[in-house]
Amino acid sequence: MIKRVLLACSALLGSAFAAEADVLSDADEKRYRDVFMLQDAGRMSDADKIIEKIEDPILLGYVLEQRYMHPTAYRSSYSELSRWLSSYADHPDARRIYSLAMKRRPSGARPQRPVSRRWRTSSTTILTPDLQADYDSLRGGRKEAVRRIEGRIRYLLGKDRPTQALAYLNDPRQFNQLTSRQTDRIRGWIAESYYVHGKLSDAQRLAEQAANRSGTSAVMAQWTAGLVAWRRGDMEKAFRYHSAMADEPHQTSSLRAGAAFWAARAALATGRSDEALLYLDVAASYPLTFYGQLALGQLGQGSGVDWSPIELTEGDLDQLLDKNPRITRAIALSEVGRHTDAAMELRYAHGELKPEDDRALLALAGQLNTPSAQVHLSEATAIREDTSRALWASLYPVPEGFEPNGGFEIDKAVLFGLIRQESKFSNRARSRVGAAGLMQLMPRTASYITGDRRLMQRGSKASERLYDPGYNMQLGQSYVQMLLTEYNKGAGDMFEMALSYNWGPGNFRRYKARAGIDDQLLLLESVPNKEARQFVDVVMTNIWVYRDRLGEPAPDRDAASAGQRPIYQSVR
Repeated sequence: MIKRVLLACSALLGSAFAAEADVLSDADEKRYRDVFMLQDAGRMSDADKIIEKIEDPILLGYVLEQRYMHPTAYRSSYSELSRWLSSYADHPDARRIYSLAMKRRPSGARPQRPVSRRWRTSSTTILTPDLQADYDSLRGGRKEAVRRIEGRIRYLLGKDRPTQALAYLNDPRQFNQLTSRQTDRIRGWIAESYYVHGKLSDAQRLAEQAANRSGTSAVMAQWTAGLVAWRRGDMEKAFRYHSAMADEPHQTSSLRAGAAFWAARAALATGRSDEALLYLDVAASYPLTFYGQLALGQLGQGSGVDWSPIELTEGDLDQLLDKNPRITRAIALSEVGRHTDAAMELRYAHGELKPEDDRALLALAGQLNTPSAQVHLSEATAIREDTSRALWASLYPVPEGFEPNGGFEIDKAVLFGLIRQESKFSNRARSRVGAAGLMQLMPRTASYITGDRRLMQRGSKASERLYDPGYNMQLGQSYVQMLLTEYNKGAGDMFEMALSYNWGPGNFRRYKARAGIDDQLLLLESVPNKEARQFVDVVMTNIWVYRDRLGEPAPDRDAASAGQRPIYQSVR
């Protein structure tokens, strides 16, 4: 009997219908589960007996892939790998099979190449109209020259070399290729680098020069000029730069919200209470940003978001199934518990489908409990601002089965906020430096938490446990508890926890002692490590938005918005 997988529309929306898909029979679902389990344990002969009974071959490519790539229990031949590629070259992991086939091929053999992944993305650079016109007017060699100049500047700033970057920019060979607005835009980048490395005079000189000449076309110059003025106690100047920046709509939401919040702070410091409220309202209109959340806290407002998930109609599902074979595979994979593979199929399908299919695909990702697909697809979706709030449930998923071994001791919103940034809910995530799993734990950190040195041995059974969601979350939760209670004098400061999680507690302690800044927000904006600075911004936003989704207050956010330390308080 064919199993009917019910993909129910949200009960919150009162929907009376459900979309259904024919996938695996109950018997085949059990067979596939048993085969994957047996092969994982290296029991290939036992698995073969069950494979013979499978009626629907839809997941046989995954079965063979697991077998051929087993690290110890099976050595695949070139002919096996080549046959697999001839049948399953469109599978997401086909490149792994192809790489192994190329190593084992006999002379002259040419295995089928994997199907290239197609991509769709919604990322754009937002510029003022005048600055955009400068870039649009570039042609041929000059366009390439500007791209090269900006790339070189970014490289030097990434290496913490602002003086070298400025000298490179001022060289006539570069300088003469740029318009004045393009030059001042880049000067803003360099000024910010000077600022976070404590060279306030250099930062002020460069930022004010660029901001005074090019205005909001040099948005980072305005941002930096305002921060330098604030740090030096010149609130009038801080208000002038940050309010002008906040009045410019052509910039990223995070930058505009930040400028508006700092303009409100400066307005309050200079007795402009009406203008402070005006700029808090501007910041609060961007609730998916760090400063937008702080503005909501200061105003005592909620986001007003309806967290109901996107509906999936039967017609939507039928169209997806007809348009792309990955959809059926994804549903079958989710049935047998292989949610990571299902998520990858959905992400590949996104590149092959059209923008008009995005809503249905997002709805399906939610129904299949594939949060990594939900986050990735939401960020790349073609759905634009007028309907963007309908995506919030997908942007901030609350998946089933994601819980630390032993249960939550730190609030779910905190762990989910970290996971969303660290791995986007992909339990197999691994960074280039070796951080592993949902919470991107370094093996050394995991070993320190547990006292188990085997966790540092890459490829060992112990280290593989870091990819188990429950175990990874258990260790990650313990590390968060340590950062809140043992490090930094155990104050429980959420900003300091997030900075230490990304940057390391030692680096943060040294920075804080050297900086001598009491204002928590100014301390955060002055962190010399850009990745750590951005990490705190995104993670704290995630945590506060998850608080909203889970119907919880955000006491640490409200404290930070009032100029106090954001101390962790459980609200469970």
